[in-house]
Amino acid sequence: DIIGGNFRNAIKFGNPFANLQTEELILKDMNIVSIPDPAFLPLKLVLKKLDLSNNFLTTLPLALKELDVLESLDVSNNVIDDKNFTEIVLRKLGATLTSFTFGSLDINNWPNTLKHLQMLQNLNVTKAAIRFMPQDAFYGFSGTLLTLSLENTALNSVPLAVARLTFLQSFNFDHNENVGDYGMNVPLLRGMMNYLTNISFQDDSLKTFPSALQAFANLKSVSMDENMLEFVSDNAATSVRQIENLSMRNSSISRIPQALADLTSLKSIDLSDNRIHSIDIEDVRILHSVKEIKLNNNPILYISNHAFDSTENLERLELKNTNLKQVPCALKFAIENLTRVKNVFPLTVDLSENKIECTCELKWLSDTLYAHRNNINWTVLGNCETIVSSIDSYLKSVTLGDCPTSTICNS
Repeated sequence: DIIGGNFRNAIKFGNPFANLQTEELILKDMNIVSIPDPAFLPLKLVLKKLDLSNNFLTTLPLALKELDVLESLDVSNNVIDDKNFTEIVLRKLGATLTSFTFGSLDINNWPNTLKHLQMLQNLNVTKAAIRFMPQDAFYGFSGTLLTLSLENTALNSVPLAVARLTFLQSFNFDHNENVGDYGMNVPLLRGMMNYLTNISFQDDSLKTFPSALQAFANLKSVSMDENMLEFVSDNAATSVRQIENLSMRNSSISRIPQALADLTSLKSIDLSDNRIHSIDIEDVRILHSVKEIKLNNNPILYISNHAFDSTENLERLELKNTNLKQVPCALKFAIENLTRVKNVFPLTVDLSENKIECTCELKWLSDTLYAHRNNINWTVLGNCETIVSSIDSYLKSVTLGDCPTSTICNS
């Protein structure tokens, strides 16, 4: 037993890993203050992944230098300051470590001993009091790093050092509240970082899309969640014209931005957790290439009957927890238009967490789905409010089959 206090006693009076052979060891949340130098000797040639997060370590333990094949190390949420990223440890781990996670508000400066991690592919900084990063911050692994996460820092701008990460594929720069739009004005030349496909700028106090994004020709996915994107200008949207996936959750948006019409490659849009009250014909017509639309957790009161007529590629529509009481008639006309341009297609509509009234008035949807049964592989998710049944089961029920034809969605 190496859990909690038993582990601390074992490590104090003996060797808790004497009979252990494992590639992965999780020692998080165990109030560990220190680790004796020989503690990991029995795991010297086998341990590849070690999690020491959420403890009370004040330095990188010297015991780590005994691990010859360690590939992943997590020491986040300890009390290790920037002067205690032990050089002898990182120099030894540099030959094998490919993933490193750390984070503490005691870190005021970038640890320069990270330069020894010359095999590093994934670097995750969960929090730090850093206000500035030197341009050579990633020296030693600028040619190997593939994913970078810098979260909960005191940085005022995107570090210029990021531009030196030649093969970076994914960059998460989230919860850096001091940044704002000005901090995104990073001088980047088009053609740099050609491998970058995913960027996340969540909760960075942004009010628009950073123009710097236009430098990344191969960018596919952008997350701008938890910002203040009440208005998205046409000029701002052109900076991400090439992307396929866009998320703007919880960003104070009250209407689907018309500027998205410039995103002709867009396949997935997530506008959940905003303030969207209505969906008109012109709101969605611009999303002609989109396969997936997520509008969950919006206070939607009105959906135009023909809102989704132009979404010729639609495969998934999410309207979870949106105050809807009836299945929107827009679904009828969307299905009819989809069958005109496609022979066979899948369609999932998620109405979960709504108070959908399952009555004879839903006969129109049952009839529509039956009429196009050879064209559409459909799924309707969610439960009825008025009876104990899923919407899917009700649409197939004998009870609904006996209902008169519904004209509620005639146009």
